[in-house]
Amino acid sequence: MENAQFSGTRPMMSLPQAVKHVLRKYADFSGRATRAEYWWWVLATTIVSLVLQTIDSFIVSLISEGLEASPLSTVFGLAVLLPGLAVTARRLHDIGKSGWWILVWFVIGIVGLIPVAVGIIAMFLAWGMDWDAVAAEALITLIVGIALTALIELGLMVWVIVWMARQGRSGPNSYGADPRAIDAGTPPGADTIG
Repeated sequence: MENAQFSGTRPMMSLPQAVKHVLRKYADFSGRATRAEYWWWVLATTIVSLVLQTIDSFIVSLISEGLEASPLSTVFGLAVLLPGLAVTARRLHDIGKSGWWILVWFVIGIVGLIPVAVGIIAMFLAWGMDWDAVAAEALITLIVGIALTALIELGLMVWVIVWMARQGRSGPNSYGADPRAIDAGTPPGADTIG
């Protein structure tokens, strides 16, 4: 395997480097982000979210059994929302796509919930009518709705993963310089960001 120092690309960034880099570019939607930067950020925020949810559950169980709150994970989620969107937009830029695809994915995710919502509404309407006559149709509508929603959301998730896992375009593109390329004035290995 060829050493990154001699291939004209920077070595892959580590998890701490990726988190620092994303936080430094907190709301910067311009430029490009490597796969390492994006996926390390996803891993770090997922781990912290899981830990905070566990702490929230423990604290809530000590305070009150009926309370359904998760203050730590909610605050953390809000704090990392903007940098998460920014690094996702920069990752899309690296593969030559517009950051506006995030909005398309959001809309598809919301529209994907419509079939299950129709199924739930059919079940509620069936309770107001003669249950025996419409129960089967309402149940089938709900099952089909759940299946369609699951397929749409799964397809969306696969689409996002495939695009985010794609190797970025070599060299500069319309969104900026290649984040993996070593600048002529930077000695190889001096700056690990890629």
